[in-house]
Amino acid sequence: MELLFWSLVVFLAALGVVELARMGIFWLMKPVRPHSGVVVVVPQDGEECEQLIRGAMARVQWMDWGDCEILCFDQNDDPQIEAICKILERRYPNLRLCKRENLVYHITKER
Repeated sequence: MELLFWSLVVFLAALGVVELARMGIFWLMKPVRPHSGVVVVVPQDGEECEQLIRGAMARVQWMDWGDCEILCFDQNDDPQIEAICKILERRYPNLRLCKRENLVYHITKER
C-alpha cells in the first residue's frame, strides 16, 4: 500500500513539474506586443458544433492568445449549426459565424 502511495506522489509531482515547465516556456515565448489571430472551426453537423467551438475556446484560453477570434465556418448552411453559434456568441464575444460566401471577408477583416 505504501508503494502505491509513493508512486502516486511521484506521478503527481512529475505532472506538476511538466505543467510548471509549460508555463515557463509559454511565458518566455510570449510576444512583446499583443497579436491577433483567427481560429477557424469547421463542424460537419450540428452535433459536433458546440464541442468544437468550446474546444477551440479552451485552446485559445490555454495558449493565452488574448485577441484571437474563433470563426465557425458553416459550409453546408446547416440551421442547427447557425442556432448553436448564435447561442454561443452571447457567451463568447470573440466567436463569429461565417457562411461560405463571406469566408475571405471575415478572415481578412481589419481589427
